Amino acid sequence: MMRREKRTYLISLAAALFLILSGVVSQPHGAVAPEKREPPEFMNSHYRPQLGTYHYVFEFNGLNIGTAWVELDREGGLYTIRFSAKTNSTIDRIYKVRFSGENVTEAEEWTPIGTRILSRVRSTIKDTAIRFRDDGTIKSVRTESKKGEPLENEVREIRTDEFTMDPLSVVHLIRGIDWKPGMEQRVHVFTGKRSYESRFTCSGEEVVEVGGVKRRAWEIVQQSRRLDKEEQETDEEKRERDLKIYLSADEARDVLKIDAPRAIGHFLVLLEGFEPAAGGTKKSGEAARENRS
Repeated sequence: MMRREKRTYLISLAAALFLILSGVVSQPHGAVAPEKREPPEFMNSHYRPQLGTYHYVFEFNGLNIGTAWVELDREGGLYTIRFSAKTNSTIDRIYKVRFSGENVTEAEEWTPIGTRILSRVRSTIKDTAIRFRDDGTIKSVRTESKKGEPLENEVREIRTDEFTMDPLSVVHLIRGIDWKPGMEQRVHVFTGKRSYESRFTCSGEEVVEVGGVKRRAWEIVQQSRRLDKEEQETDEEKRERDLKIYLSADEARDVLKIDAPRAIGHFLVLLEGFEPAAGGTKKSGEAARENRS
Protein backbone atom coordinates (compact mmCIF):
# COMPACT_ATOMS: atom_id res chain seq x y z
CA MET A 1 0.00 0.00 0.00
CA MET A 2 2.79 2.42 0.95
CA ARG A 3 4.68 1.62 -2.26
CA ARG A 4 1.60 2.42 -4.32
CA GLU A 5 1.05 5.72 -2.47
CA LYS A 6 4.71 6.67 -2.98
CA ARG A 7 4.49 5.81 -6.67
CA THR A 8 1.35 7.96 -7.07
CA TYR A 9 3.05 10.86 -5.29
CA LEU A 10 6.16 10.68 -7.50
CA ILE A 11 4.02 10.55 -10.64
CA SER A 12 2.27 13.70 -9.42
CA LEU A 13 5.65 15.42 -9.02
CA ALA A 14 6.72 14.55 -12.55
CA ALA A 15 3.32 15.54 -13.90
CA ALA A 16 3.75 18.95 -12.26
CA LEU A 17 7.06 19.47 -14.06
CA PHE A 18 5.46 18.40 -17.33
CA LEU A 19 2.53 20.80 -16.84
CA ILE A 20 4.67 23.85 -16.16
CA LEU A 21 7.00 23.13 -19.08
CA SER A 22 4.08 22.52 -21.42
CA GLY A 23 2.54 25.81 -20.36
CA VAL A 24 8.61 28.14 -18.56
CA VAL A 25 2.44 25.95 -28.95
CA SER A 26 -4.59 26.82 -42.23
CA GLN A 27 -5.02 27.47 -45.17
CA PRO A 28 -2.84 28.21 -48.26
CA HIS A 29 -2.24 31.90 -48.87
CA GLY A 30 -1.24 34.03 -51.80
CA ALA A 31 1.72 36.39 -51.99
CA VAL A 32 1.45 39.26 -49.53
CA ALA A 33 3.72 42.28 -49.24
CA PRO A 34 5.88 42.16 -46.10
CA GLU A 35 4.52 44.19 -43.20
CA LYS A 36 6.43 45.53 -40.21
CA ARG A 37 4.94 44.40 -36.91
CA GLU A 38 6.06 46.49 -34.00
CA PRO A 39 7.03 44.90 -30.66
CA PRO A 40 4.85 45.74 -27.63
CA GLU A 41 4.82 49.42 -26.67
CA PHE A 42 6.57 49.11 -23.31
CA MET A 43 9.51 47.06 -24.57
CA ASN A 44 12.85 48.86 -24.27
CA SER A 45 14.59 48.48 -27.63
CA HIS A 46 17.91 49.47 -26.01
CA TYR A 47 17.89 46.61 -23.49
CA ARG A 48 20.82 44.23 -23.95
CA PRO A 49 20.76 41.12 -21.74
CA GLN A 50 24.00 39.65 -20.43
CA LEU A 51 25.02 36.54 -22.33
CA GLY A 52 25.62 33.30 -20.48
CA THR A 53 23.92 30.29 -18.89
CA TYR A 54 21.32 30.30 -16.10
CA HIS A 55 20.88 27.22 -13.89
CA TYR A 56 17.53 26.42 -12.27
CA VAL A 57 16.03 23.81 -9.94
CA PHE A 58 12.42 22.61 -9.94
CA GLU A 59 10.62 22.10 -6.64
CA PHE A 60 7.22 20.62 -5.88
CA ASN A 61 5.86 21.12 -2.36
CA GLY A 62 9.45 21.76 -1.24
CA LEU A 63 10.90 18.63 -2.86
CA ASN A 64 13.52 18.85 -5.62
CA ILE A 65 12.19 17.08 -8.72
CA GLY A 66 14.44 18.33 -11.53
CA THR A 67 16.91 20.80 -12.99
CA ALA A 68 17.27 23.02 -16.04
CA TRP A 69 19.70 25.34 -17.77
CA VAL A 70 18.95 28.25 -20.11
CA GLU A 71 21.68 29.67 -22.34
CA LEU A 72 21.53 33.08 -24.02
CA ASP A 73 23.91 33.78 -26.91
CA ARG A 74 24.22 36.39 -29.64
CA GLU A 75 25.73 36.15 -33.11
CA GLY A 76 25.52 39.23 -35.28
CA GLY A 77 21.98 40.58 -35.21
CA LEU A 78 20.39 37.48 -33.69
CA TYR A 79 19.83 36.27 -30.13
CA THR A 80 19.62 32.53 -29.50
CA ILE A 81 18.01 30.91 -26.46
CA ARG A 82 18.82 27.25 -25.79
CA PHE A 83 17.39 25.28 -22.88
CA SER A 84 17.27 21.82 -21.40
CA ALA A 85 15.14 20.53 -18.51
CA LYS A 86 14.84 17.12 -16.92
CA THR A 87 13.44 15.25 -13.95
CA ASN A 88 15.96 13.88 -11.46
CA SER A 89 16.95 10.22 -11.10
CA THR A 90 14.32 9.50 -8.42
CA ILE A 91 11.45 10.70 -10.62
CA ASP A 92 13.01 9.11 -13.73
CA ARG A 93 12.41 5.63 -12.36
CA ILE A 94 8.67 5.98 -12.84
CA TYR A 95 8.00 9.10 -14.94
CA LYS A 96 10.93 10.32 -17.02
CA VAL A 97 10.54 13.83 -18.47
CA ARG A 98 12.94 15.60 -20.83
CA PHE A 99 12.53 18.98 -22.55
CA SER A 100 14.95 20.89 -24.79
CA GLY A 101 14.68 23.64 -27.34
CA GLU A 102 16.11 26.59 -29.20
CA ASN A 103 14.77 30.00 -30.22
CA VAL A 104 16.20 32.62 -32.59
CA THR A 105 15.04 36.24 -32.19
CA GLU A 106 16.04 39.40 -34.07
CA ALA A 107 18.19 41.51 -31.73
CA GLU A 108 17.15 45.04 -32.69
CA GLU A 109 13.37 44.68 -33.13
CA TRP A 110 12.94 41.70 -30.77
CA THR A 111 10.89 39.87 -33.40
CA PRO A 112 10.95 36.04 -33.26
CA ILE A 113 12.29 34.16 -36.27
CA GLY A 114 11.94 30.53 -35.30
CA THR A 115 11.65 28.07 -32.40
CA ARG A 116 12.01 24.33 -31.97
CA ILE A 117 10.95 22.44 -28.84
CA LEU A 118 11.56 18.73 -28.22
CA SER A 119 9.95 16.79 -25.39
CA ARG A 120 9.93 13.24 -24.14
CA VAL A 121 7.45 12.20 -21.47
CA ARG A 122 7.88 8.50 -20.73
CA SER A 123 7.54 6.87 -24.18
CA THR A 124 5.91 9.84 -25.94
CA ILE A 125 8.20 12.04 -28.04
CA LYS A 126 7.05 15.38 -29.48
CA ASP A 127 8.87 17.73 -31.85
CA THR A 128 7.44 21.21 -32.52
CA ALA A 129 8.99 23.67 -34.99
CA ILE A 130 7.60 27.21 -35.43
CA ARG A 131 8.64 29.63 -38.18
CA PHE A 132 7.69 33.33 -38.36
CA ARG A 133 7.51 34.92 -41.81
CA ASP A 134 7.78 38.57 -42.85
CA ASP A 135 4.27 38.58 -44.35
CA GLY A 136 2.68 37.85 -40.98
CA THR A 137 2.11 34.13 -41.44
CA ILE A 138 3.33 31.66 -38.83
CA LYS A 139 3.86 28.01 -39.73
CA SER A 140 4.28 25.13 -37.31
CA VAL A 141 5.12 21.48 -37.86
CA ARG A 142 4.39 19.09 -34.99
CA THR A 143 5.25 15.40 -34.86
CA GLU A 144 4.36 12.95 -32.12
CA SER A 145 5.42 9.36 -31.66
CA LYS A 146 4.44 6.80 -29.06
CA LYS A 147 5.93 3.38 -28.57
CA GLY A 148 4.07 0.86 -30.72
CA GLU A 149 1.95 3.51 -32.51
CA PRO A 150 2.31 5.19 -35.93
CA LEU A 151 3.95 8.62 -36.21
CA GLU A 152 1.52 11.56 -36.10
CA ASN A 153 2.27 14.71 -38.10
CA GLU A 154 0.39 18.03 -38.03
CA VAL A 155 1.09 21.20 -40.02
CA ARG A 156 -0.57 24.49 -39.11
CA GLU A 157 -0.38 27.90 -40.70
CA ILE A 158 -1.95 31.02 -39.24
CA ARG A 159 -1.91 34.67 -40.19
CA THR A 160 -2.26 37.50 -37.71
CA ASP A 161 -2.06 41.27 -37.77
CA GLU A 162 -0.98 41.25 -34.11
CA PHE A 163 2.61 41.11 -32.90
CA THR A 164 2.93 37.43 -31.97
CA MET A 165 5.63 35.53 -30.10
CA ASP A 166 6.29 31.91 -29.16
CA PRO A 167 6.78 30.50 -25.62
CA LEU A 168 10.57 31.04 -25.73
CA SER A 169 10.76 34.50 -27.32
CA VAL A 170 8.33 35.76 -24.66
CA VAL A 171 11.31 35.59 -22.28
CA HIS A 172 12.82 38.54 -24.18
CA LEU A 173 9.57 40.49 -23.80
CA ILE A 174 9.42 40.01 -20.03
CA ARG A 175 13.06 41.01 -19.55
CA GLY A 176 12.92 43.88 -22.04
CA ILE A 177 10.33 45.97 -20.17
CA ASP A 178 11.15 48.67 -17.62
CA TRP A 179 8.56 47.45 -15.11
CA LYS A 180 6.75 49.63 -12.60
CA PRO A 181 3.94 48.68 -10.17
CA GLY A 182 0.60 48.55 -11.98
CA MET A 183 2.13 48.30 -15.46
CA GLU A 184 0.43 45.80 -17.76
CA GLN A 185 1.55 44.29 -21.08
CA ARG A 186 -0.43 42.03 -23.39
CA VAL A 187 0.98 39.91 -26.21
CA HIS A 188 -0.26 37.12 -28.47
CA VAL A 189 1.56 33.79 -28.10
CA PHE A 190 1.45 30.88 -30.56
CA THR A 191 2.60 27.52 -29.16
CA GLY A 192 2.58 25.67 -32.47
CA LYS A 193 -0.84 24.21 -31.66
CA ARG A 194 -2.88 26.96 -30.01
CA SER A 195 -2.98 30.76 -29.84
CA TYR A 196 -3.26 32.70 -26.58
CA GLU A 197 -3.36 36.25 -25.36
CA SER A 198 -1.02 36.50 -22.38
CA ARG A 199 -1.34 39.39 -19.94
CA PHE A 200 1.60 40.32 -17.74
CA THR A 201 0.93 42.66 -14.80
CA CYS A 202 3.49 44.06 -12.35
CA SER A 203 1.85 43.75 -8.92
CA GLY A 204 4.73 45.26 -6.93
CA GLU A 205 8.19 44.62 -5.54
CA GLU A 206 9.34 41.62 -3.48
CA VAL A 207 12.62 40.25 -2.13
CA VAL A 208 13.90 36.92 -3.51
CA GLU A 209 16.86 35.03 -2.05
CA VAL A 210 19.28 33.51 -4.57
CA GLY A 211 22.25 31.53 -3.26
CA GLY A 212 22.01 33.21 0.13
CA VAL A 213 21.85 36.70 -1.39
CA LYS A 214 18.66 38.75 -1.16
CA ARG A 215 17.69 40.53 -4.38
CA ARG A 216 14.94 43.02 -5.14
CA ALA A 217 12.47 41.67 -7.67
CA TRP A 218 9.38 42.72 -9.59
CA GLU A 219 6.44 40.35 -9.16
CA ILE A 220 4.94 39.80 -12.62
CA VAL A 221 1.58 38.00 -12.73
CA GLN A 222 0.88 36.10 -15.96
CA GLN A 223 -2.67 35.23 -17.06
CA SER A 224 -3.60 33.74 -20.42
CA ARG A 225 -6.77 33.17 -22.42
CA ARG A 226 -7.35 31.05 -25.50
CA LEU A 227 -7.85 32.93 -28.77
CA ASP A 228 -8.84 29.94 -30.91
CA LYS A 229 -12.24 28.58 -29.93
CA GLU A 230 -11.94 25.04 -31.24
CA GLU A 231 -12.64 23.69 -27.76
CA GLN A 232 -14.50 25.24 -24.84
CA GLU A 233 -12.11 26.12 -22.03
CA THR A 234 -13.00 25.62 -18.37
CA ASP A 235 -12.14 28.07 -15.58
CA GLU A 236 -9.86 25.43 -14.07
CA GLU A 237 -7.91 25.12 -17.33
CA LYS A 238 -7.45 28.90 -17.38
CA ARG A 239 -6.16 28.93 -13.81
CA GLU A 240 -3.71 26.13 -14.57
CA ARG A 241 -1.81 28.56 -16.85
CA ASP A 242 -1.59 31.37 -14.28
CA LEU A 243 1.76 31.93 -12.62
CA LYS A 244 3.98 34.57 -11.01
CA ILE A 245 7.38 35.52 -12.40
CA TYR A 246 9.94 37.25 -10.17
CA LEU A 247 12.26 39.45 -12.24
CA SER A 248 15.29 41.13 -10.67
CA ALA A 249 14.64 44.87 -10.24
CA ASP A 250 18.01 45.89 -11.67
CA GLU A 251 19.68 46.21 -15.07
CA ALA A 252 20.19 42.44 -15.34
CA ARG A 253 16.44 41.62 -15.15
CA ASP A 254 17.18 38.01 -14.33
CA VAL A 255 14.29 35.56 -13.94
CA LEU A 256 14.85 34.69 -10.26
CA LYS A 257 11.79 32.57 -9.55
CA ILE A 258 8.60 31.23 -11.12
CA ASP A 259 5.73 30.44 -8.74
CA ALA A 260 2.97 28.19 -10.10
CA PRO A 261 0.30 26.97 -7.66
CA ARG A 262 -1.58 24.02 -9.17
CA ALA A 263 -4.45 21.80 -8.13
CA ILE A 264 -2.06 18.96 -7.31
CA GLY A 265 0.39 21.14 -5.33
CA HIS A 266 2.80 24.08 -5.29
CA PHE A 267 5.41 24.25 -8.02
CA LEU A 268 8.52 26.49 -8.03
CA VAL A 269 11.33 27.19 -10.49
CA LEU A 270 14.30 28.74 -8.65
CA LEU A 271 17.46 30.35 -10.02
CA GLU A 272 20.49 28.54 -8.64
CA GLY A 273 23.27 30.41 -10.43
CA PHE A 274 24.57 32.11 -13.55
CA GLU A 275 27.64 31.39 -15.69
CA PRO A 276 28.52 34.43 -17.83
CA ALA A 277 29.81 34.06 -21.35
CA ALA A 278 33.53 34.68 -21.86
CA GLY A 279 34.48 38.09 -20.49
CA GLY A 280 31.33 38.42 -18.35
CA THR A 281 30.93 38.86 -14.60
CA LYS A 282 29.45 36.31 -12.22
CA LYS A 283 26.20 37.34 -10.58
CA SER A 284 24.96 36.84 -7.03
CA GLY A 285 24.42 33.18 -6.20
CA GLU A 286 26.93 31.72 -8.65
CA ALA A 287 29.65 31.16 -6.04
CA ALA A 288 27.16 29.41 -3.78
CA ARG A 289 26.05 27.19 -6.65
CA GLU A 290 29.66 26.18 -7.40
CA ASN A 291 30.32 25.35 -3.74
CA ARG A 292 27.32 22.98 -3.71
CA SER A 293 28.35 21.13 -6.88
